[in-house]
Amino acid sequence: MIDIDRLLHADWSLSPSKRWYTQARRFNGLWQISAPVCIDNSRAWCESVLMAPSQGATLAGFDFPIGVPGQWARQVNVTDFRQWLETLETPQWQHFFDTAATRDEISLTRPFYPRRAGKGMRQSDLTQALGVESFDALRRQCERDMLGRQPCPLFWTLGANQVGKAAQVGWQDVIRPAVGQGAALWPFDGELASLAVSHRCILCETWPTLAARLMGAELSGRQSKRRQSDRLEVCRRLLGTGLPVAWETPARAWLESGFGERADGEDAFDAMLGLVMMIAVVEGQLPASSALSPMARHIEGWILGWCPDETPTS
Repeated sequence: MIDIDRLLHADWSLSPSKRWYTQARRFNGLWQISAPVCIDNSRAWCESVLMAPSQGATLAGFDFPIGVPGQWARQVNVTDFRQWLETLETPQWQHFFDTAATRDEISLTRPFYPRRAGKGMRQSDLTQALGVESFDALRRQCERDMLGRQPCPLFWTLGANQVGKAAQVGWQDVIRPAVGQGAALWPFDGELASLAVSHRCILCETWPTLAARLMGAELSGRQSKRRQSDRLEVCRRLLGTGLPVAWETPARAWLESGFGERADGEDAFDAMLGLVMMIAVVEGQLPASSALSPMARHIEGWILGWCPDETPTS
């Protein structure tokens, strides 16, 4: 068991209406789980919730990439993601978060593309401009062959499964400000157990799809998390996980309703999925990760709970 007092998990998006977080506090050996809350102002949330004083040791998970692709990092001489974050206000990186509108605007120091959907926007535009041999080369080690899925690479910002826009907002409004106030980044700053002793706040990357698999709450191929009835089936499994949890009444009401009738209930649903998985990790029922390579520890980062050799395949 890791000595953490508070857990936060945020389902993130470019749109404030689609940013939700859930919270759990340890009390008398149980995790008291609160209802999901919408994050309408991410910078204010970082100050008032994430970095709030006198909260004990906090582990906060975010479902956007925290780390950069190794092949891109080698070309720009990034050898330490944690240290590189501190350089993003220097002239060399002043356009890093400015999404390229056209192929000609893409560069190694302006790698996000495209700004919006349009005719002729191709993944090959990005790979050619960044000097990599394939789209897969822009994926990090933790994103390759994950549960038979291929998460979208960080720098591609088009489509329903893109994560680049959420990362742009998350890095600017939460990750960099929190690190500036003393928060630690896992796995870059060390093992979770050690960081819980030395830091009051630890930030990590999560993926709700992985959380669902690990918690035995994965949707079938015919189901959709945008459908209330399908979410409700998963929620019943979450309520019976056997973890040491106490659901506050409003939180239980969310689960018993399948997170409401609206399709966008999927955002609060994902926030809760990630939180439950984080409880399992902190309680020692799931490992945080497999043995990580130097590339993962220093440059690419890792997704909490992803252990390729130990993850169930069925």
